[in-house]
This record gives sequence, structure tokens and C-alpha cells, in this order.
Amino acid sequence: MDYFTVLNLNKEPFSNSPDPEFFYHSREHVDCLQKLELSLLLRRGLNVIIGDVGTGKTTLCRQLIRRFSKREDVDTHLILDPHFVDANEFLLTVAKMFSNQAPYKSTNNWQIKEYIKQYLFRCGVEQNKTIILIIDEGQKIPVFCLEILREFLNYETNEYKLLQIVIFAQLEFEKIIHKHPNFADRISLYHYLKPLNFRDTRLMIKFRLEQSRASRKRLDLYTFPALVAIYRSTAGYPRKIINLCHQSILTMIIQNRNSIGYFLVRNCIQRVFPAESKRWKIATAVAASFVGLAISLLVLISSNPIKAYLPWNIDQIKNAILSQEKPAENSRAPEPEMPVVSAQLPPVIPQPPAPAESLPLPEPVTAKEAPAPAAIEIEAIETAGIQPAEVDDTPEPQLQTTYAELLGNVRVQRNETLSRIIQKVYGSFNSKYFKSLILANPLMDDPDRLEIGQSISLPAIPARVRPLSQQIWWIQVAKKDSLEDAFNFLRSYPEHGPPVRLIPYWTGEAGMIFAVVLKEYFSNPNTATHQLDQLPPELVTEGKIVSLWNEDAVFFADPFLKSRK
Repeated sequence: MDYFTVLNLNKEPFSNSPDPEFFYHSREHVDCLQKLELSLLLRRGLNVIIGDVGTGKTTLCRQLIRRFSKREDVDTHLILDPHFVDANEFLLTVAKMFSNQAPYKSTNNWQIKEYIKQYLFRCGVEQNKTIILIIDEGQKIPVFCLEILREFLNYETNEYKLLQIVIFAQLEFEKIIHKHPNFADRISLYHYLKPLNFRDTRLMIKFRLEQSRASRKRLDLYTFPALVAIYRSTAGYPRKIINLCHQSILTMIIQNRNSIGYFLVRNCIQRVFPAESKRWKIATAVAASFVGLAISLLVLISSNPIKAYLPWNIDQIKNAILSQEKPAENSRAPEPEMPVVSAQLPPVIPQPPAPAESLPLPEPVTAKEAPAPAAIEIEAIETAGIQPAEVDDTPEPQLQTTYAELLGNVRVQRNETLSRIIQKVYGSFNSKYFKSLILANPLMDDPDRLEIGQSISLPAIPARVRPLSQQIWWIQVAKKDSLEDAFNFLRSYPEHGPPVRLIPYWTGEAGMIFAVVLKEYFSNPNTATHQLDQLPPELVTEGKIVSLWNEDAVFFADPFLKSRK
């Protein structure tokens, strides 16, 4: 089926052939090309590029030839399949490639080597040309060819090698190199070609669609969840990405859809990568089993009276897991703010069970069911037939029972990226934060290209807090009521001051608080006090030492992360 006209394309966007026009300049491939070009122009000799199947070695090889094709002082020669029967066949092939004229078949190997050496001296020294021999599928090179290539590297002047060799090979070529140390010692550049990351995977798909479109109309065929599914199933290997994208476009046309979503990609994975689909199902089943086991253990711990004797940090870990839900309303009023330094952690004292003759406690009443105290009093008086005197109908202050879905908004300034914003707000960068932020900003066109003044919404994602076994102290240098104010404080923080970080947290009484503390925390209050005295004058005014937060506090950045000086 010709789907070019249907999708406004003029050529196949996801072809398996190594077309140089579809070469996407990913960070991995650009880094490899730059190293190769530098080594070849300096005439350093032997270069080896190792990569797994489908990482783009052949495409990189074609791109290298294309870059040198317009230079008159560089001659490139390519061997696609180096599987030769004997040394004579290999030498005859190389000699014919160099001079476009094969020596007589009766010529022995020594004479052919001399013929090649004279050609290299004539072109490399007299004509000052760079002769490059590129070998693809290097894992097929026989052992006798390695010895001949090593001899070619002996053809040199006092300044450079006369023949530049580039070998593109799969991972098994590493074993061959290790068995021949004389050849391995000659390697000038050894580069391991890795798969693409998620960013380059997404941009490569976008680049190929733009290169093949017939007009300027933008092609946004893949949703963000679909791109995530493509990356997870292909692990960033370009060949797998191309095959899966081709299949997903065909499926989209057959099903008469306008875009490619997550579930369409998942269906294509089952056909393109059946083994991958099977591993996906196994991994999902294993993950579900672990989740079920964790829930069972959590229920068992929660219903067991022995939980009161558990260490303090175990309770904190359980609370951190449950903090993804809305925090329960506490029966007692929480502390108004972070308390100042305390001498030691309060001991955990288990409460004895109530005696058998104790009266049963009344059923708890939720905030929605409980009527106002004034209403109860009026109802009781009217029932008794007595008119009330005066009733104070002033509502009592209500505590917040949950936090908002968003921490707030941040307006992008110059040289700020999405990853840096996530790092500053949540204390670390990972896929969970990235995906949540993308969902919270549906109008964001390109996460990699933020515009100055663009407003970014930061979702409230509870952190999994893992406290240390000992008490520690933080130095708080600022405390703000909004994310924007806290972020502006970080922007204007003096460069000569010690490193700081942001800790957003929520309490039922104070609501959302944004504390800015030093990245380095302390296990000794005296050390913290000494450090506080050393702060710049503009920070000492609001600076103070804190130790423990309120028990009902919900953190959105782990305050116990390892300090980075």
C-alpha cells in the first residue's frame, strides 16, 4: 500500500536502507563521528567502532564516506564483507581497490604487499593524500587478515601512518581483539557505540517524518505515551525503532486513525517483537506479584499490635509509601511550623491495651458528618421548649485535610531547561517526575525547547522518605509560601554561598511550605551552629537550625537525600 499521499509524504520515512539523508545526528553518533574524523585527519592509523546489532554502525559508515567524498585530498575505500578465503584473495582485493587494477594472479603475497606499499607512499607522501580503508562487519575478519592489517600499519613516515583503517564490528569482535594483543596495541581509537536515549529516540522519529514530508505541514503522528512504549520496547536501538515505526504507521492507516497511541504501539510490538512482548508480560506478572505481596505485608503489619514496637524508620517508610494517598486528618492539632533544634529523638513508647471493663469508644465522626456545635445546641434547646438567648455563630477555623494537586507554577527564564527545573524542585530527575510534569502541562509543545516566560506547572508528587537511623540537623536559610517565590530565591542566591536545595512540604495547619535549606546536613548540632555563623550576612537574618518536621508533614522532595557539596 502506498501511504505517501495519505500522510502527505514524498518518500518512505522509516526505510531499512542506510540513507544518509535520514541520518539523525544523535549525541552518540555525532560523538563517534567527531572522534573518527579527528583520528583520520591526524593519520593515527587503526580505529575500531564496536556496537551491538542495530545500533547504526552501517549508517555511520555511510555517513563517514559521505563526509569525505567531496575532499580531493582524501580517498576512501569500503569492504562490505571481509570474509576472505585466504590471504592472497584479501591482498588482491585491497590492491585492486587502491589502483583500480588488479595485479596478476601469479603474483605472490610478498609482491602484492610491495605493490600496496609503493602505492601508499606515492599517494600519502608525494601527493599528500589520506588513504582510508573502511571495513564493515568486522567480526567476520579472519585471523590472517588481522596480521596483514597489522603489517599495513607499519607503512608509515616519521609523522603519520600511510593507511588509515576503520573497522565497524559487532560485540564478538572484542573477543578476537583480546586474543591478538599485537593487533590490539595498534588501536588508536576504540569507541563503543551505545543505543539512543529517550530524547534522541523521540527526536529521531520526528526528524525522519520531517525529512520525508511533502509539504511544510507538521506531522505529529505519535503521542507521548506511544513514544515511551517505542523506547521501552526497542531499548533505543535504531533498527528496532525504524521497524516498529513502519509497522505502526501501516496499522494506523489500516485502522483509519489520525494518530498513533500507546495501545496501537503495544499491538504492533506483539507482531514485530514477539519475544519482547512475551518478556513484557512476564515482567508485568512479576511486578504484579511483588505489589500484591507488598500490600499483604502492609495489611498484616497494620493489623498486628506488634507494630508499635517497630523501629522509627520502618514506620516512616510505611508512611512514605502511603503518602501517595491523601493524608488522613489527625485527631490533634499539628505543630505550626518546623520546630527548632531538639536534643534527641523522642522515644517510641508502646501504649498498653485498654482494660476489659473500659467503656467502648464512640464511633468516629468525619468532618462532613459532624454538625456545627451551635446547631447541636440550638436543636437541644428548641426540643426542650426554651428559646435560646444569643448564639455565637462565628465559624471555628478549619484545618486543611489534603494538599493541592499542584505545587505551583514556575516561569522559565533564560538558559533554564525542564530537567534543571525538575532537579531543583524535587531534588532529583527521573522518568516519574518527567512523565507527571508532561501530563500536568498538556499545552507544552516540545519539552526540550522551552520559551522564556513560559509557565510550567509542577505537580504535587509525594516523595518516598527514607530517614536516617540517627538524628540530623538542617540549616534553613529561607521559608516561602509559594513555589514561584522559592524558585526566585534560588535564582538570586549568591554564588559565594554554600549550596542550597528546595524542600516543598505540606502540613494540615500551615498548608504548603517551601523551605530552602543547605544541601549539607549535619549529625551534630554544634557543627550546624558553627556553619550557621559562617553564612553570608544576607542569609543569617532568616537562617535557623531545624531538626524534625511535623508528624503529619507530606514531603515532595526527600530531605534525607545524600548531600552534594
